[in-house]
Amino acid sequence: WVGVFMIATLTVLQKAGQKASRQGVVLLGSALGLACLFVVRDAPPTLKFLNFTAFLLALTLGAATLRFPDFHLSNVLPMLGTALTGVIHPLIGPFVLLERFPWQKLTLPASASKGWVTGALLTLPVLAVFGGLLARADPAFAHLFTGLLKWEPGDLFTRAFTLLLWGALAGGLVYSALLSSGPVGHGAKGEKFARLGLTELGLPLGSLAGLFIVFLLVQLPYLLSGTLPDGLTFAGYIRRGFGELMTVAFLTLALLLGAHGLARPDLRRNAAYRALNLAVLAPLTLVILSAANRWHLYHQAYGLSETRLLGAAFLVWIVACLGWLAYLLWRGDLRRFAYPALLLGFMTLWVTTMLNPAALIARNNVHRQTAAVTNDLRRTPQRANVWELLNLGADAVPDIVRNLDTLVPGCADQACPNRQDIINRLHDDYDAPRDPRAWNASYARAHRLVRQLPPPTPHERGYSD
Repeated sequence: WVGVFMIATLTVLQKAGQKASRQGVVLLGSALGLACLFVVRDAPPTLKFLNFTAFLLALTLGAATLRFPDFHLSNVLPMLGTALTGVIHPLIGPFVLLERFPWQKLTLPASASKGWVTGALLTLPVLAVFGGLLARADPAFAHLFTGLLKWEPGDLFTRAFTLLLWGALAGGLVYSALLSSGPVGHGAKGEKFARLGLTELGLPLGSLAGLFIVFLLVQLPYLLSGTLPDGLTFAGYIRRGFGELMTVAFLTLALLLGAHGLARPDLRRNAAYRALNLAVLAPLTLVILSAANRWHLYHQAYGLSETRLLGAAFLVWIVACLGWLAYLLWRGDLRRFAYPALLLGFMTLWVTTMLNPAALIARNNVHRQTAAVTNDLRRTPQRANVWELLNLGADAVPDIVRNLDTLVPGCADQACPNRQDIINRLHDDYDAPRDPRAWNASYARAHRLVRQLPPPTPHERGYSD
């Protein structure tokens, strides 16, 4: 559907003599790439939600900027405004399209209209008679034929609502791509509020740099001796630290962007202002290294999970964005920051999903169990939680099936799942083939593997009717 929309809009623009902007084409291409992820991978729930959000954002921005170049020079706020107006366009776009549609060209001559009506009236009895005879001759055709004639009010309402929803989305995208007056803030200079001097910006940024330095000095004994203060456990140290430090890095990025936007134009290339930005970014680099070290320690102690893998992906994206920000701050011009940062986010999600995170997590945690991995952070081998692996989605199924006997915990407790419990859960999740409209390569592979397992026993251990 996304590919058809992209080709159709580009064709209409070409016939109208308009040139599509490179940024709009790149964003629509990003949306197409993200849409392909839903066909290839069955990502874990949180990553699937992030992919869907990124897909809608790329599709909305791509449609809104298809006729307007220089979107790569937009700041963060105009880009957010364009995304928000893209949410409104599905509400107004279909009505504008209906109002501008050349209905007069669809008017048929009276003789032609009469012929269509007569032909339709003659067709109905032919289909009814011959269809009924063919239905009696073949049960499969009978099921198909009766299904076409069977209408449930609830099903009819659901289908009508779904059709209207997709029609509104398509109408809004067409309106954005072909009829709207342009993205929010298109052509704006963005200098209205740029009036703060070095003193006003130096105090908060200098204080933040000092705060980072104090934090690093406090962390230094932990890194050198490996001991923690009284009352702080190692688990609490690594669990709480990574998320907070990533939030600090993201907020620092937003703060430096805001400070640059509020700084006077003549100050942005000033050596003192550059030194001020460097004073913030230099200790922030060490703070991020501390966060990366905590992630590494957390992985050593507890293995992989969806949250930890997404945390690593976010770490890669924020480091790339801060590096790009530092380069542009040194040049004194941040107009080119937002668009590449957005594409970096799309690329990070795409690469993370294509790396098959569910299979990676399952393989890593099963290996830690089978190899009885121990280290300074874990004195006893860790068992993989089979229920957590099953919740990762279809991409984890091949590793679960391959290590089915290994994943069965060796305990006599009735709460512990046995081999048949896991097989029953796999049958519950993957026995039925998916609707062709929601086909997914990972689910199809999981379906084939599960069909080769022993049959389910639904009346055992919580699987009763």
